Amino acid sequence: MNMTDFEELAFMIPAYTPETMPLDRLLQYLRQIGDVLGAAHDLHLIRIDPSSTKPVFRMRTPAAVQARTCAQAVTGGHGTRDQRAAHTRIRQMVRQDGGDTASLSDRTGVILEFPAATGPIGDISGVRQASHFDGVVQRVGGSGDPVPVLMEDLSGGVVSRFTAPRHLAKDIARLLFEPVRLSGIGHWDRDAAGEWTLSKMLIQACEPLSGETLGQVVQRLRAAQVQWPDDADDVLGHEREDVT
Repeated sequence: MNMTDFEELAFMIPAYTPETMPLDRLLQYLRQIGDVLGAAHDLHLIRIDPSSTKPVFRMRTPAAVQARTCAQAVTGGHGTRDQRAAHTRIRQMVRQDGGDTASLSDRTGVILEFPAATGPIGDISGVRQASHFDGVVQRVGGSGDPVPVLMEDLSGGVVSRFTAPRHLAKDIARLLFEPVRLSGIGHWDRDAAGEWTLSKMLIQACEPLSGETLGQVVQRLRAAQVQWPDDADDVLGHEREDVT
């Protein structure tokens, strides 16, 4: 059997690069594209091309011909119920991830597109993005890795949706009952009213914060003995122009 017995299909996901694509999100996309083509067992992932995330599959030629037939059917609003549902789910994921149209291509070009779903805003869950959280460390501990971290938010509420790798959890534990800023990958949910809520967060960094309130910071800045020149606005404007 030679290479002419196989064909390649590429699935482009513009919302991510290979460096920013979470593994679980990639698996969700791959599962859906397999359902769209009705041939998950015939798809063999051989590489992921850079720029956008572009998984490239190799299929035996007869399976690739059938995959193109399925893609054409779904494009026309036909295909099986499962295929149409998977196509819709990918469009919803594209919308959740805020990306441009995803697409499936073969040697002839694009054979199926996945534009972001449209319509009224509904419930959305699991949107991942770099996030920050300011609060006070209340507890660090638990079995397994990552380790649960309990926080108190700025309003005094207790928040238990954080985890950290064990090596980082040791550093966070040294800041027990201290104000900190957590940085990491957050998972956000949106309800039908458009309100976003942080459902969980994997901590990647932690830095201590001053215990000052915002009002105290403003008072300290006002009390600072700073002599501003009369043309301060012009000077700052010129500096911005030089930077750009």
